[in-house]
Amino acid sequence: MNDINGFVLAGGKSSRMGQDKALMELDGKPLVLRTAGILQPFVREVTLLGPKGRYGSLGLPILEDVWPDQGPLAAIGTGLRSSPTAWNIFLACDLPRLSPKFLQLLVERVRTAHSDAVVPRTKDGWQPLSAAYHSRCRIAIEQALHKAKRSIIGVLDIVQVEAITEDEMLNAGLTEEELVNINTPDDWRRIVILPEGGSESS
Repeated sequence: MNDINGFVLAGGKSSRMGQDKALMELDGKPLVLRTAGILQPFVREVTLLGPKGRYGSLGLPILEDVWPDQGPLAAIGTGLRSSPTAWNIFLACDLPRLSPKFLQLLVERVRTAHSDAVVPRTKDGWQPLSAAYHSRCRIAIEQALHKAKRSIIGVLDIVQVEAITEDEMLNAGLTEEELVNINTPDDWRRIVILPEGGSESS
């Protein structure tokens, strides 16, 4: 896959979790490396977006934000600024249910896309950190950042977006659980520790 680049966003503060989500282990592997490993077969190269001091020992290329402390939009802008490819996949690091099957669907949609972005849309709305962005998005993102606007959804409002719908995911044998991320210890317990959406016994 030499015409698509891949990026994993790993620079969040994880304040609600109380520890670095990217380095929390699932099946003996940090979440950020698990996500990178799932992405790798589908892209030319996987680069981590985050602080080198925190993730430099993980053995993957790392880019630090061009616009520090400006959130995930700045990370996407940084990735697009550095990438030689037209299409680029960006994934949050904290997607414990993510599978290769979702990446296959995303890449298939990119191959036929005539838009600036391919983004899943579930009942919770757009999922912009499990998505693909064309290099054309770079201008809109940089303009937003220069105006101190940090909303990815705000950028999606002004570029041409193709949605991956819930029905498409279901037809591919996927559910929206693929795109659920973790923000709190309760999320970790519910999504990772309890089996397949089970509940704790009373």
